[in-house]
Amino acid sequence: MSHTATSTMLDTAPLDPALAGFLAQAAAQGHPPLESLPPPVARQVYRDLAAGLGLPAPAIASANDRVIDGPSSPLTLRIYQPDAQQGPLPLLLYVHGGGFVIGDLETHDKVCRTLCHDVAAVVVAVDYRLAPEHLFPAAVDDVACALRWVAAHARELGADPSRIALAGDSAGAQLATVAALRVAGTIAPRALGLIYPVAQHYSEPSPSMAENGEGKFLTTGVMQWFIDCYLGGRQELARHPDFALLHAPALNTLPPTWLATMGHDPLRDEGVALALRIGQAGVPTEHRHYPSAIHACIHFTAVSAQGTQVMADLAAWLRSQLLPGSHPDR
Repeated sequence: MSHTATSTMLDTAPLDPALAGFLAQAAAQGHPPLESLPPPVARQVYRDLAAGLGLPAPAIASANDRVIDGPSSPLTLRIYQPDAQQGPLPLLLYVHGGGFVIGDLETHDKVCRTLCHDVAAVVVAVDYRLAPEHLFPAAVDDVACALRWVAAHARELGADPSRIALAGDSAGAQLATVAALRVAGTIAPRALGLIYPVAQHYSEPSPSMAENGEGKFLTTGVMQWFIDCYLGGRQELARHPDFALLHAPALNTLPPTWLATMGHDPLRDEGVALALRIGQAGVPTEHRHYPSAIHACIHFTAVSAQGTQVMADLAAWLRSQLLPGSHPDR
């Protein structure tokens, strides 16, 4: 695992044997491609995978849903409180992955409980609107709304409004980044944690998309389906800065950023490019690479320790960034 400086020189390693066995078993079962399923069915498949392949989450004090006013419809948040801590606590807004099409509060419940426990923070998860029912930019509008809400209501949640962070995985990492860019100048998040982010349109394929686009859970076909659903097939949006982060004109307003890439992930190279761009914009950036891991490994913690390590590293970095009264990377 490399983690000291953002670099295009990545450690390489064979696929983790446990993950290789899981992928071989999944292929042998002959399930239809995810992109061939109606979105509601694909969403249930993802829920079942997340529930069945992850280790039990650690105990926390509570998890409760709350409905707030969204940009065009009510928006549900799930608020996780850690066991008794001296307050006020840091607050983490977590944005789930799922290609803008699948994923919800349930698929990432274990992820959020784990971060709540390990960071000792209030965690707020946002149930943003999904495509294709709700096209771009509905999802990011909802995430930005949730970020503004938690900043305004942090004290009510027992949290310190000066110690807010964002994190997300895959499409959720993309949405968290855009939300942070949108609120720049009005809200100052302390940190941004990104796990295998989406950063560009499939019409600009990277070498890792060709290398890992079949047989390693996230496929080229699924990624194209996700993006087409989200953008509504509108090719003119392929380089829109609220979608294609590698074409965003300025990233210098982002908070200190931690970004994780996986060696056997189609999105590996765009994640590396994004980490480099954020660092080149003058933002303190820590890029961690996990050469034996695949996309979505944070859900497969009962299969392999790779995802457990990713989560532990993110939690440790967030704790360091959210210490009271300090801005360690500023």
